[in-house]
Amino acid sequence: MESIMINKILDITSGELLQGEMNQEINGVVIDSRTVKPGDLYIPIVGENNNGHIFIKDVFKNGGTITLTQEKGMDFPGKMTVIFVPSTLEAMKALASYHRHRYTLPVIAITGSSGKTTTKDLVGAVLSQKHCILKTQGNFNNEYGIPQTLFQLEPKHEMAVIEMGMDHLGDITKSINEVDPDISVITNIGLTHIEILKTQENIFLAKKEILQTLGNGKIALVNGDDPFLRKLSFEEHAFKVKSFGFQGENDLKLLDYTSHSRGLNMKMDWEGQMESYTFTFPGKHNIYNCMVAIWLGHYFKMTQPEIQKGLDAFVPSQNRMDIFSVHEMMVINDSYNANPDAMKGALDVLNTMKTDYKRSIAILGDMLEMGDYGPAAHFKTGEYARMKADILIGVGPLGEDICRGYGSDNGQVYHVSDAKAAGECVAAIMTAGDIILIKASRGMGLEKTLDYIKGEKK
Repeated sequence: MESIMINKILDITSGELLQGEMNQEINGVVIDSRTVKPGDLYIPIVGENNNGHIFIKDVFKNGGTITLTQEKGMDFPGKMTVIFVPSTLEAMKALASYHRHRYTLPVIAITGSSGKTTTKDLVGAVLSQKHCILKTQGNFNNEYGIPQTLFQLEPKHEMAVIEMGMDHLGDITKSINEVDPDISVITNIGLTHIEILKTQENIFLAKKEILQTLGNGKIALVNGDDPFLRKLSFEEHAFKVKSFGFQGENDLKLLDYTSHSRGLNMKMDWEGQMESYTFTFPGKHNIYNCMVAIWLGHYFKMTQPEIQKGLDAFVPSQNRMDIFSVHEMMVINDSYNANPDAMKGALDVLNTMKTDYKRSIAILGDMLEMGDYGPAAHFKTGEYARMKADILIGVGPLGEDICRGYGSDNGQVYHVSDAKAAGECVAAIMTAGDIILIKASRGMGLEKTLDYIKGEKK
């Protein structure tokens, strides 16, 4: 991070210097006291369960000498520079916005009910074939994480790819001015967070917040097959709307595809020219993710071979479509998160790949934040699983609805209470030649079943 002088920080944050010298500068920003280095600014965040102010003395012991505070009456280390601000969170966001706007570079923001992380990683893999890219790491896609990503911007970066998540209406609005994207991508509008937002229309409105700062010359890139996002093409906007999809008048259109155990073969229409691409992960839903990366590759003047090289370089984030072999079995670990559309996509991958294996086992857990839609959505997931998996292990309270949808007359079906029980169950029934899918919302912790599959727990 390029340095910022203390007097500039006071201007940006409307801060007051409580103690210390004005003639200093910072070279980084952290919110975790354990990661602080000399020259870093520590920002103590006040959350529902933690107050970062209690770690300020630890910051000093770890070599940090500059901190913000929103609490004046504290006993600060005497040699520490302390800046009072009305809100440390708002100060962090203001600093992130300032730092982002020090650079003139294309910024791509990505959101959607499902596929946004995979899409972000694909876009990063493709664009990095030609450019130095900064992209969101891990789950830093919220009001607290987005500033931490923006602080990583350096002169060497030529583009930034920022993932933006949300739980409520207004969540993306809280961060969109910091990100200030040139291109905003919306992958789809599903049922994720419907317990909180109540309707898909509200989910659409929440996702559409990513378009708020787009002006003349900027672009909204959306899934043209999604009934909500399709509306954008027929509305008046200052920005341009571009689309990708399987049908209709999309700017990037799928002509044909095959999905097999080794991945995808796709034929695309780009500006009247047919192009062929391959991707090493199967599943129809992955085509949409690839299409975003392909469109952006072309937009930034990349050739088809360069784009293909990027698709080949894709590596999924942890616990997202992580496919590996263990003890003569194949495992599809997609346990990071789940919603009805993502469940179907994962089951399609299982169904495509199972042709190379003796049996297919689906370990499916609760999809959280579904509210009143929960029981019916889980039942339908079970019905879908019936066509895709030979054996079902339903996990959690709503896992029972998955099992009911699957039906007890359709092969082996087990209902268990939690990840530990699921691990014990699959360990008891799995054999060489099986392929196993693991899928649930993050809160279910289904990645713990891997220890049992690997034989590390019994």
